[in-house]
Amino acid sequence: MTGALSGRVALVTGAARGIGLAIATALAGAGAHVVIHDRDEEADAVARRLGSGAQATPLIADLAQPDAIGLMRAKLDKQALAPDLLVLCASVEIRQTLAELSDEALAVQSEVNLHATARLLKAFLPSMQARSFGRVIAIGSVQEARANADCLYYAATKAAQTNMILNLARTTRAGDITFNVIQPGAIRTDRNRSILAQPGREEQALARIPLGRIGLPDDCAGLALLLCSPEGSYINGAEIAVDGGMRL
Repeated sequence: MTGALSGRVALVTGAARGIGLAIATALAGAGAHVVIHDRDEEADAVARRLGSGAQATPLIADLAQPDAIGLMRAKLDKQALAPDLLVLCASVEIRQTLAELSDEALAVQSEVNLHATARLLKAFLPSMQARSFGRVIAIGSVQEARANADCLYYAATKAAQTNMILNLARTTRAGDITFNVIQPGAIRTDRNRSILAQPGREEQALARIPLGRIGLPDDCAGLALLLCSPEGSYINGAEIAVDGGMRL
């Protein structure tokens, strides 16, 4: 699909590492101008690296701050970068059981996983509608189907995010705009690497995965590229698991 996204602008949140980085790299490779969002200066380093072979712009913002999306939009407006492709990858996962759940954990997971999703859509969907083109992809989680006890609230925010995306897929009627959800399973990201390194945890995860392996960020990138490309233009309102069968 080299060049399939030439002329498109992609905003990928949480793009400095893990699944977000893999997706941003794939979209850049297909010709998109990729806006690399993250909460720290790693976004600059990734944009410089991708910029050697494609256009890339860093965008640093903390989605836990309610005014972050407004500032992001203002920066992109100044650079005449209106996203055609919006990939909602940034999230916060705090592992706590119900008994352990703190008000701080409730607040930050709600803010980043759910409130920021609504604000990003409110900020950037109208311009997609005006151009009659857009692709929105939310990165959900296998936890929506098979939540661990210590991910109770994280899973709830991801399920709520999916509900929002599916609502828009059903109710938005404005040209070539699609809304889909990718639901990764156990992926070997920085976030999960320390968890999988705990005694017995990787073996426990593998026992739940019919394919018998831990996934890689690139396993999600190809699907995101398809959903953003002309070949995926009739896929709308889909929840697509990339989990090796872990949800079953």
